[in-house]
Amino acid sequence: MEIGSEKLHHIIEGAALLGSGGGGNKAAALALLKYIVETAPSAKVQLMSTLDHSFDSSAMGCVIADIGANAAQEEKQFDAISKAFDELSLQIKRTVGIPLTFVVPIETGPENCMVPFVVAARYGVPVLDMDGAGRAVPVLSLATFSEIPPSPAAIANDQGDFILLQIDHVAKLDSMLRPITGSALFGNSGSLALWPSKIDQLLKCGIKNSISRAMACGELIDSIKKGLQIDPACLSIVNETKACLLAQGRVQSIQNKEEGAFDYSQLIISDTLSDSTISVLAQNESLMLYNANLQGPMLTAPAGITYLKYDGTSLTNAEVKEGDEVFVLAIEAPEALKQPKRLLQFKEQLLEFAYFGQLNYQLPAEERLGDLLIRLI
Repeated sequence: MEIGSEKLHHIIEGAALLGSGGGGNKAAALALLKYIVETAPSAKVQLMSTLDHSFDSSAMGCVIADIGANAAQEEKQFDAISKAFDELSLQIKRTVGIPLTFVVPIETGPENCMVPFVVAARYGVPVLDMDGAGRAVPVLSLATFSEIPPSPAAIANDQGDFILLQIDHVAKLDSMLRPITGSALFGNSGSLALWPSKIDQLLKCGIKNSISRAMACGELIDSIKKGLQIDPACLSIVNETKACLLAQGRVQSIQNKEEGAFDYSQLIISDTLSDSTISVLAQNESLMLYNANLQGPMLTAPAGITYLKYDGTSLTNAEVKEGDEVFVLAIEAPEALKQPKRLLQFKEQLLEFAYFGQLNYQLPAEERLGDLLIRLI
């Protein structure tokens, strides 16, 4: 289906809610949206359902992403995105002899959901309605596409500089990309084109309908805030996801540290529900939540931890500020992230916070996400 500015706005707002605080910031996403509607014919781009059979099994596409610190943004990010896609496309034509005919976002987050639509606007290729996480994740190896060799891969900046990499182990590729992204040439932000694969491979590994889920979340939030009639089909899509309210109150303090092309943060909230203090630890994405009344973490990844202002505005970790009054929501992880191998990878990721305990990703209570949003906003 063709989508324009309104639907793209809905995707940004919904992806900010579903992204567990990461996946880029909303300002960067809105800058990309402006470029998309100015560049695409009739200001519309194509979102292709995973049930669409217009492509045969030999069709090749790739994953497109921005990488780096959550708050980082290049002046002409759209040029970096286009350059990464251009160079990977040329490499695939040289080696395989066929073009890349569709693109896929790496994760659910406001900026990274817009990134493939930049390619769609500029080159007329569709964006496939899926991604590799159903939320945002701090490293490439946590994406469900990690079952596929990720290279050749291209990383580019907005000055026309690029590097082609041939590293077939995703963790090794990530360890190579981080110092590149953190270098002065890239300034903690780069654009990636990677995982060039046949459509059947990507469909097998990816989380389907993730973009349309974000779009439905954004549309529902918009309807509630404006007092408009809620579309039952939209509510039904959002209600397929389970969630719960973890805390609510004022943000007391935020500690930030930028290191290795990551934003590390600790956010402290005075929680009126438990009459206690809530701490949220993030590595770009929110990964752990503690309640001072409880031993051990109240919640860990792969469950999502997200913020919603009392007026219904969704916030990433780049937007939340001291003094904000927020709801803290838990969002159930997609089933693909609960597989034993993936859970082990999330557990290893939490070592970044010197946490050696068990994951606690089961929601303490369950409510349908759409119903919860209606109740809170």
